[in-house]
Amino acid sequence: MLAPSGMTPPALKMLAVMITVTIWWITEAFPVSVTALMIPLMVHALGIMPFQEAIKESFGNTVIPFMIGVLGLSAAFTASGLGKRIAYRLLTLIGSSTTMIIGAYLWMSFLVCMFIDPLAVVAMMLPLALGLLKAIDAKPGNTNFGKALMMAIIFGAILGGSSTPAGASSNVITIAFLTKMNIKVSFFYWTLVAAPIALVSSSITWWLILKIFPPEIKSFPHLADILQLDLESMGKWTTKEKTTLIVFVSAITLWITSDLTGLPVAFVSLLILAGITLPVVGVFRTWKEIHIEWGGVILLVGGFVVGVAASKTGLASWLVEKGLAPMAALPKFLQPSAVVLLIATDSLGFSSFGTTASVNVPFIMAYAQHAGLPLLAMTMVAGIASSVHFILVTQSPSIVLPYTTGYFTFRDLAKIGVCVTLVSAVTITIGMIIAGMPAGTQLSAPVK
Repeated sequence: MLAPSGMTPPALKMLAVMITVTIWWITEAFPVSVTALMIPLMVHALGIMPFQEAIKESFGNTVIPFMIGVLGLSAAFTASGLGKRIAYRLLTLIGSSTTMIIGAYLWMSFLVCMFIDPLAVVAMMLPLALGLLKAIDAKPGNTNFGKALMMAIIFGAILGGSSTPAGASSNVITIAFLTKMNIKVSFFYWTLVAAPIALVSSSITWWLILKIFPPEIKSFPHLADILQLDLESMGKWTTKEKTTLIVFVSAITLWITSDLTGLPVAFVSLLILAGITLPVVGVFRTWKEIHIEWGGVILLVGGFVVGVAASKTGLASWLVEKGLAPMAALPKFLQPSAVVLLIATDSLGFSSFGTTASVNVPFIMAYAQHAGLPLLAMTMVAGIASSVHFILVTQSPSIVLPYTTGYFTFRDLAKIGVCVTLVSAVTITIGMIIAGMPAGTQLSAPVK
């Protein structure tokens, strides 16, 4: 097989690998995580990269222990009951208005998902929403309030997850690729840039939810009384809840202050595992009790190998030169919007945000270098964009889980999802410009 003009034989082999694994991911011929594990095997078998190097670039990345700690914290949040207690306590304070109730579910999902895996947050919030819908006899399929409540959980969690490195696997993958380029982005810096963007997007999304799915019910006069009874039935704070709260607050503090303390974020994540398994006061007594979704961790492994191999073989540069070059003609201030819309389109076949980032981030980095665009800004745009698309139910387990309740359809999600994706394109563009994108080759920020 002859290589296209300008493409080296190793790049052609890597293109074949990428096409193969993309088809496997889309069709789920193998489980997504198994496909990810096939990537190191294929790049070695085809002579693209030695197996030892592929393993070093993937399993040896410090992002892996960071992700394990985040998932462990997610498991503790659910198992201890802390998430449910906090949600009920906040709901008792918001009043009886359905507008405020929908907003409360959105913002609770947003805030918790800044530091907890989106799927865990959705799984935690969903029973709370279903309990409320059951209490008012709102049946699936014929209630706008039910649709609005589900959308609030989905969009709140996903947008909140884009705010911090701990909130989404796509962010973790993006930071790992930047690190390989000797660009260090701290936990605090990512949050400083991304959180305001997500806050604005979420505020507009709240408004969109209410406009597209106007609740047929205006208020629930007795909601506070029902929630108060539920809180009383939970009893006093348990030791597990207290331990989880202490570990949670400590982890956030150490992550945000990592530049000052010098403690790597992955080091802090491993401390989380120690905290939630402490003798007597810990949430878990044995390792088997910690239900970590290892599939997400394994997906990172395959993603790292794809990115490194695509760069080293020259495939990334070739695809950018041949495929993305026309996009370089756009004014610099429109580049973030173009990237967001491009990723929203090509991610329709993927079933996770981590997969989307693994495929897109390396090529956007190569595109930024080729077109002379700010590398850090464009890479962050690609990372954030990898998790802020909501057009198909199948694009994330965080969407699939609420969909199974029957309260909304594929069409319902697409109707509002397209709107929110377009909103994200605008808010990300404005946010990056404010952060300093037009200046130099990187954002004008203290990046080491």
